[in-house]
Amino acid sequence: MKNLKVGADTKLLLFTGLIAILFACNYYKPVTKSDPGTNPKVFDSLMHKTFIIHSERGIFMLRNMQMFPEKELLNGILTDVPEYHKMYLNDQKGKYRYYKKATQVLQEVHVFTKLDTSAKMEQSLNIPFKDITRLEVIERDKGKSTGVTILAAVGITIGTMAVISAIAIALKESCPFISVYDGEEYVLQGETFGGAIYPSLAREDYVPLPSAAIGAEVKVMVSNELKERQYTDMANLLLAEHAPGQQVLTTPGGDLMLVTNAIAPKTAILNNGKNMLQLVNEVDNTPCAFNDTSAANPVNRLVLTFDKQAADKKLGLQVSLRNSYWLEYTFQQLTRHFGDRYNQWVEQQKQKPGEQIIQWQESQHMPLTISIKTGEGWKEIMKVKTIGPLMNRDLIIPLDNLKGNQGEIEVAFSTGFMFWEVDQVKIAEIETLPATAIHYLKPVSAVDEKGNSVLADLKEKDSKFLEQPEPGKRADLTYKVPDYSPLKAYSAFLHSSGYYEPIRDYQGAADLGFLNKMREPGAFTAFSMEEYKRITQSAFLASKKQ
Repeated sequence: MKNLKVGADTKLLLFTGLIAILFACNYYKPVTKSDPGTNPKVFDSLMHKTFIIHSERGIFMLRNMQMFPEKELLNGILTDVPEYHKMYLNDQKGKYRYYKKATQVLQEVHVFTKLDTSAKMEQSLNIPFKDITRLEVIERDKGKSTGVTILAAVGITIGTMAVISAIAIALKESCPFISVYDGEEYVLQGETFGGAIYPSLAREDYVPLPSAAIGAEVKVMVSNELKERQYTDMANLLLAEHAPGQQVLTTPGGDLMLVTNAIAPKTAILNNGKNMLQLVNEVDNTPCAFNDTSAANPVNRLVLTFDKQAADKKLGLQVSLRNSYWLEYTFQQLTRHFGDRYNQWVEQQKQKPGEQIIQWQESQHMPLTISIKTGEGWKEIMKVKTIGPLMNRDLIIPLDNLKGNQGEIEVAFSTGFMFWEVDQVKIAEIETLPATAIHYLKPVSAVDEKGNSVLADLKEKDSKFLEQPEPGKRADLTYKVPDYSPLKAYSAFLHSSGYYEPIRDYQGAADLGFLNKMREPGAFTAFSMEEYKRITQSAFLASKKQ
């Protein structure tokens, strides 16, 4: 972990990051007359985050943390760190395993600073921004190359996008988490049916399970770890047999493909000017983030070129991607404008046809649109639906529209401002996996966190849902593998369907002017860029005060 040395530029990153944390945590409140010494705004207590202070005097917890941006201060009560918040602190090897019963580590923000001799236990303490050298948050490792079982310490450092790192700290909504048993414990693999936030948007999804221990049986866990209600209709296992060393990926629609001879792009240009080639060459969590603020149009477009390929090859785009945390943040900012009418609006949304909501999403450029250049011009291949920001997903996108393309292959990705992150793109040869190599398995058992059977809720797609209405709910699923052989290689994918409902408790009057504007095509992605510029500009102005 690199230190953030606080200078003129890095103070801007730090301030931006802190602002983003608090905005994303839904704890912004206007100042009241009883608020001392703040003008004009204060950020109230972060009830769902635990702030741990690291200093040369020791490690402490900052209780009742508040932020005063005008004074550039953190404030709180210095106290001892409870035992259940010492998992990260006590690990000596730097590898933090995710255990089902230790989720409190995922709610910690670690602040590295100096404390002078005036700091007293159980008394109010001010920490100037200028004294903070590093921020860390513990989140699940998103890179399969380093193992999804490891919890990664992510800090605001030089060379990172501070706002996005900070938003990751304050993730507040998602979709059902999917974990697998790897032979020792359950480890996170991703999330399913991302963006399906109403019954009319319920859909199927296919989550790769690369860490699954595959033997005579496979174990999967579906869990609710966030503030939402989750409804899972079915959860079946796709198990592909193949030769050792072969790679199997799925299309967004669930077709399993053998993938070979992948090649990297020659060029990758964002908005006709910015070179993204280094960012999309490898899976390294440094993605193309579609974040060009210099463009007049908030819809960002990445164009990639590849060397000419033999005409007889069946080709596909091998991609590693995910949604951004920024998309979740900006959508929360949009819904916040409903104020105390939010729940009424949600009920109205539930009555609308799903196609109408999807049409709005597409008019706001929320899907990732993939196109290819043919002899007849640019042709759309598909619109990839939201998959969530938690972890990268590896997909294969068949290229069936190469008619008239006699030279280099050109493909384009377009989306709204900072809605997606593309970590890697390659072109590969693909082959449809034969049906005889695919096992479609239903769970043989499914028990909830209390040990009760929920198998009947998950076996069929019949609108009879496994309901997980609050955090802490989970279902442990077991699948039997027919004719298992240790001499074979397997790839596993969870085929599930359902939807989820974020829980919000906004207050105040609805901003009808803003909400009516969001009906216009492109208004939401324009708001995304404007909001990003607003936050970074506020941070810039604050840094100039020093």
